[in-house]
Amino acid sequence: MKNDMETFLQHNFIGIWHHFLFFEINRSKFAVETFGSANGYLVFQVIAWHHILVMINQAKSQVRDEAVELWFKLTKSGFKTRTVLTYSLISSLTSLSIETVRRQVKKLEENNWVHYSKKQGVKFRPSEQNNKFLADVFNLKEVRDLGRFLDIIKKKM
Repeated sequence: MKNDMETFLQHNFIGIWHHFLFFEINRSKFAVETFGSANGYLVFQVIAWHHILVMINQAKSQVRDEAVELWFKLTKSGFKTRTVLTYSLISSLTSLSIETVRRQVKKLEENNWVHYSKKQGVKFRPSEQNNKFLADVFNLKEVRDLGRFLDIIKKKM
């Protein structure tokens, strides 16, 4: 059974889908430039996703500014979680080999984005400069571009 938005997209496919692809291409291009390769981007995306999933449990607000504040706080102080982000899980979510994931995590670690240990798995632990770039440049661009895409959808409704 199709939901309302799926039906809407089916009926407005030509007028919308190229905008979606343009959003994805621009986001991917910027991410590949930031993380050095498409594989690096895929691996980092899973790490950031895991970080925000863990962060959700402590968030008291849906507001971006408050989420960013919590993001910075938890990046500095760390957080307790029972979930461990393993090479195997990243491999499963990205369809990259475990060896490719290991190499990409090592590069991300060398570039001060993450930390890895066998016991704790892959943890988002960026330098202050990297974290500031992610929040103040990368994510702001994502929010702006996604907002523009959603405005296109809204106009067609």
